[in-house]
Amino acid sequence: MNKQRIFMTALLFVGLTVAVTAVAQDQKMYSWTDENGVVHFSDSQPQGQQFSEQTIPNNPQPAADNPYQQVENQPSIAQQRRDEIAQKSQQAQVNQAVNSAQCSSWQAEVDRLEPNRRVFYTNEQGETERMDDVERTDKVAQLKNQIAKNCQ
Repeated sequence: MNKQRIFMTALLFVGLTVAVTAVAQDQKMYSWTDENGVVHFSDSQPQGQQFSEQTIPNNPQPAADNPYQQVENQPSIAQQRRDEIAQKSQQAQVNQAVNSAQCSSWQAEVDRLEPNRRVFYTNEQGETERMDDVERTDKVAQLKNQIAKNCQ
C-alpha cells in the first residue's frame, strides 16, 4: 500500500508539472491576409495561406508609457491648465494696473495744460521754455485722443 501511495503521488506530481508547463508556455498567434485584403488573426495555423507568426507572452509586462500613470514631481495636465489660467489672470491684473497708471498720468497732463494759457516746460538742454497756444492745444488734443483710445 505504501508503494501505491508513492506511485500516486509521483503520478500526481508529473501531471501537475505537465499542466503548469503547458499553461506557462507562450502562446502563438497567426495572422494572414486573404484575397480580399482582409487581415485575419487566429491561434491555429492556417492551411494553404502565407502567414506570419507572433508570440504572445502569458504574463505581459504593463506598458511603461501608460498615459494614466501620474509622473512623480510633475503636475497633472489639469493642474498645469489651472496654473496657466492663474498666470494669465495675474498678468492681466498687472497690465490693467499699468494701463490705469498711464491713463491717470495722461489725464493729469491734460488737467495741467488745458486751463492755463501760459505753460512752461524744460527742454532737452535743461532750459525753461514757454509752450505756445498752438503747441499746447495740439498736445491736449493728442492726450485726449490717447485717453479715448486706451482708457475706459
